[in-house]
Amino acid sequence: MTAAAGKSVSQLEDALAYLPRKPLVGYRRGQVIYDDQNSSNGLSLVMEGRVKVTRTPREGSQFVTGIFYTDEFFGAGSLLGEHKTAGEQAMALETTTLMSWPRVEIQGHIERQPRLGVALIQMLARRCMDFEERLHSLAFDQTTVRLADSLLRLARHGTRESDGAVSIPPLTHQLLSEYVGTTREIVTTQMNQWRRQGFVRYSRRAMEIYPEALNELLRISKA
Repeated sequence: MTAAAGKSVSQLEDALAYLPRKPLVGYRRGQVIYDDQNSSNGLSLVMEGRVKVTRTPREGSQFVTGIFYTDEFFGAGSLLGEHKTAGEQAMALETTTLMSWPRVEIQGHIERQPRLGVALIQMLARRCMDFEERLHSLAFDQTTVRLADSLLRLARHGTRESDGAVSIPPLTHQLLSEYVGTTREIVTTQMNQWRRQGFVRYSRRAMEIYPEALNELLRISKA
């Protein structure tokens, strides 16, 4: 039995284990990685920094579909080739370094390494489940609940501090409003209230989130 065949069905595959290393490409803060005018380089991996992916409907405000951190893939829409959905944009939130693989190359690697296909399916399935949770919250939850859920989701990428806070890179209120699906003014009002209550702390250098306090707030709000 091969090592791959002996894997537990519950074990998640690591796509990077089946992909060759590629040259690194750097982007400055605010630089567009791809949009309708600039073609995507393919499936990309964040090596350093953060990337914001947004979608803008034909009529409507911009909505943040994902914020991707180090060791996370984005740009899966490029695997659809010409059928990629229009209106998507990826932008570097800070100085960012990426590694990318074109669609044709990904297909060739999957033919030689079928486990790569499994890894990508698992990754996309997790993304779909996460997005379904966000859509459900957008449809049924109050803004306060959506904002708290979003902060807790983003805190997964942070570093736990000695006082129990989780420190993450700074996020503007405008970015949070686009992620949550509300206005910047509403986010600012709520964040200021939570800062006074000690649920969050933030500055231009970092944002500190207290997960236990926000989880208790959600428990009460959803009771």
